[in-house]
Amino acid sequence: MAPKVCFISPEYWPLTGGTGSYVYYLSNELLKNNYKIHVVTGSNQTCDVKVNSQLDVSFLKIPKMPVIKSFMLAGNSYLKLNSVRNSANVDIMHPQLPLTPSFAVPPHFGKALVCTVHSTWKGESEAIRGEPYSRLNANEKFLVSFNWFLRFFEEGILNRARKIIAVSHFTKWELTKYYKIPEGKIQVIHNGVDIRKFKPANNKPRIKSELGFKPDDILIVSVGRLYARKGLFTLIESMPTITKRFPKAKFVISGKGQSDEMNKLIAHADKLGVKNKIVFTGYYPDKKLPKLYQIADVFAFSTFYEHHPFAVLEALSTGLPVVTTTVGGIPETIDNGRNGFLVEPFNERQFADRILYLLEHPQEASNMGSLARKTVEDRFDWRIVVKDAIKVYEQALS
Repeated sequence: MAPKVCFISPEYWPLTGGTGSYVYYLSNELLKNNYKIHVVTGSNQTCDVKVNSQLDVSFLKIPKMPVIKSFMLAGNSYLKLNSVRNSANVDIMHPQLPLTPSFAVPPHFGKALVCTVHSTWKGESEAIRGEPYSRLNANEKFLVSFNWFLRFFEEGILNRARKIIAVSHFTKWELTKYYKIPEGKIQVIHNGVDIRKFKPANNKPRIKSELGFKPDDILIVSVGRLYARKGLFTLIESMPTITKRFPKAKFVISGKGQSDEMNKLIAHADKLGVKNKIVFTGYYPDKKLPKLYQIADVFAFSTFYEHHPFAVLEALSTGLPVVTTTVGGIPETIDNGRNGFLVEPFNERQFADRILYLLEHPQEASNMGSLARKTVEDRFDWRIVVKDAIKVYEQALS
C-alpha cells in the first residue's frame, strides 16, 4: 500500500510564501513517487478539496496575522485530524515549523512524526531584537515580547519528532544550540526550486513592457515579505549611489506587507531623495512571479536573518546575478564571486558597490547568471530534494 503523508502548513498553493511553496512542491513530487497526500492548511474559508485520488487538501479558516494564525491553525488542525483519525491511516505526520505549535498534532496520530524547520522562533527573535522598535510590524513585536511562550510550543513538537528536516546547516546549528536537539535526529535537506517554471527570459523587452516598464529601465528586483528582517531599509539606502551612476535604475520591491510597513519604506526613500526610484508591486500572484524575475538586471536580497530563502533560489534559477548577504544558510547556496555576490548585512555601501559592478560589467553579470542557473540544476531541483525526503521518511518508519 502507498505510504500516506499528512502535511500541516500555514499556507499552500496558490496563495503561498516560502513554506507553502515547500509543501506544494514536495507533496507533488511525492505523488509522482506513489505517495498519498493530505494537506491541512490555513485559508480565508473552510472547505475540503479532493484534487485527485491521491491528494486531499483541507482548508481551515484562520486570521491573517502570522503568529495568531499559527495557533488558530493548530487548534483547528487538532479538531480536523481527530475527526478523521479512523479513516486517515496516516503513516507520516509532517508539520512545518516554526508556524505549527505542538498541539496541532494529536498524540499518537500517524506512525511517525517528521518536522521540517524553516526557521526558529529563538533565532528570529535574536535577529530582530536589535532593530529599532518602530520598524517592527505587529507580528514581529509579538515575537520579541512573547518569545518564551512561542518556544514552549515549538520545543514540544521538536521533542516529539522522530526525525527533523533542517533546510540548511545553519538551521541545524540553531536547533542544536538553542534547543539542544541531538545532531543524529536532524537531516539537512535544502529547499528546492521549480527549474522549469523559473527560467531565463526569452524576450525580456516584451516582458518589461507587459509589466509596465520602459525598455531602457534598469531594474533591481527584490522579492520577499516586507518584514524588518528583510533589510529593505539597507537596500533603499544604497539607491542614491546607484542612481547617481545609473539615473534610469529602479528598485522593484515585491511582497506582502501592511500599508504602514510600506509607508515606512516610502518615507525613508523620500528622505533620501529616491522615492520616485522605488516601485512597490505588492503581492505578486504565483503564476506571474516568474516574469518579475525575468525583467531584472540584478536581484538584490538584503536580509539579515534567513535560513534557505526561496527568493534567492528562484533568482538563481532565472539566471540572474544575485547580490545578497552572508547570513544564515545563504552562503550554502551562493559561492561568492562565482554565482553571486555576498555582502555584509546592513552595509549599504557594499550593496551599492556590488550592484554597480554588475551593471558596469554586463558580460560578467551574464556569466554569473549562467553559473547561477547551473547551480540550481545540479543541486536544487525538487526531483533531487524528494529523494532525500523519502529517505528520511523511511528512516522514521523503520
